[in-house]
Amino acid sequence: MISYFPAIYPDELVYSWFCRYYVHSGFFSSKSAMQELYCKRSDNPSKEFIGNLNPGAVEQIAKMYPLDKLVLEHTMYPQYARFISLEQKKTALYRLGHDNCDAHHLFCVLPRSEGEHYLRFCPLCVNEDRETCGETYWHRKHQIRNMGICTKHRCRLVESSVPAKSEQGFVFCPAEHYTGCDKVVFEEDPQMIQFANYLESVFDAPMDFENDTPISSVLYHGMCQTKYLKPSGRSRYTKQLTDDLNGFYRDMGLYTIASMYQIQRVLLGSRSDFSVVCQVAFFLGMMPEELTSPTLTPEQVQQEQDSHYMKDTAPVDWVQLDTDTAPILEAVIRGVYDGTASESGRPERVSERLVYREMGLLGHQLENMPMCQAIFERYTESYPENWARKIIWAYQRLRAQGKPFYWSDIRKLSGVKKKNFQSIIPYLVNHTDDNMVNQIIALVATDT
Repeated sequence: MISYFPAIYPDELVYSWFCRYYVHSGFFSSKSAMQELYCKRSDNPSKEFIGNLNPGAVEQIAKMYPLDKLVLEHTMYPQYARFISLEQKKTALYRLGHDNCDAHHLFCVLPRSEGEHYLRFCPLCVNEDRETCGETYWHRKHQIRNMGICTKHRCRLVESSVPAKSEQGFVFCPAEHYTGCDKVVFEEDPQMIQFANYLESVFDAPMDFENDTPISSVLYHGMCQTKYLKPSGRSRYTKQLTDDLNGFYRDMGLYTIASMYQIQRVLLGSRSDFSVVCQVAFFLGMMPEELTSPTLTPEQVQQEQDSHYMKDTAPVDWVQLDTDTAPILEAVIRGVYDGTASESGRPERVSERLVYREMGLLGHQLENMPMCQAIFERYTESYPENWARKIIWAYQRLRAQGKPFYWSDIRKLSGVKKKNFQSIIPYLVNHTDDNMVNQIIALVATDT
């Protein structure tokens, strides 16, 4: 029974809050604290959201802090849900607070780029936190994608040693223990400072749960009176926009600059990635309020929707599309294949349907993209081989916990049924050594 929770600090991640609960409550291990908070042994802390809390923890927390408010003000929800449809936005808000749901099923979560693999912090914020609060904590806004500096102190953020991905989180890592006295490097580039402030303004703005203006319409009208939209409004010069945008951001040191493929998807309404939208809007000179509180009339929205007829009739540059899409597809597929794209960390089977859904491709387009087709085929596998990888992953994960476990534990974690095990055996050796294969087979044999 949870009897005490520390007060949550402004802009603190829920994960950080739970880390401090673990420290303040005097638990001997993270596992003990997790048992108080989460439903199952296999549950682990979510770095960006909340995770699968048990009913007792939910009830106790809800008394202190409304769950919807917790999601809005202390998770990365504003980053991922900012530009999705109104129905999706409301569904995601509810499910993240009241349901056990993988965030990847609610909105697009792109693979992390270099510089974003670990939780980041501002050395000066660390000092201020310790002076005012007696301890430091993980700040949400320091974890925004492409946020390279602390907007308050205008110094560059520092990567900690704590992985930002949730499947790594078998332990609570309080910021107080993982932030040191790093050298402070102030940002000198005024454009970088302005862009960071822009990201923060969009992230911090109140979420609109009344209007449902597509972000594609907002950007379309932001392109009006620019050279990137034909005066008739029927043609977007996306390649020129991409080239100019890349030149604009190249010297700013962003972790990831939007590709032509990503920009196309946003302009056509099939994607709504926070970083891509902000990059395009900031480059076009749009105010943050134009993104967060759009005032377009229904006629203006329809004007943008009507302009999409060109996407079905205009010739497609397949070579360019294949080149732009291949590296993104590689990262997405690899994340699914090795489990790094999932909150649970479990490796999944890559299917053609998944590729088309995640990449926003239309029917049979992959056939015209040989580079992408080759990437997809490289990760293609049968169900038994995928089951074998899941079993190995579950076995290694359970063994790392240092406690006795049984086939039933592997089955629950991997989702693989025992009746399929005979078809799996030939594939085990392809993904681990003979010793582990024999240990897994022996474990199954002793299960009754």
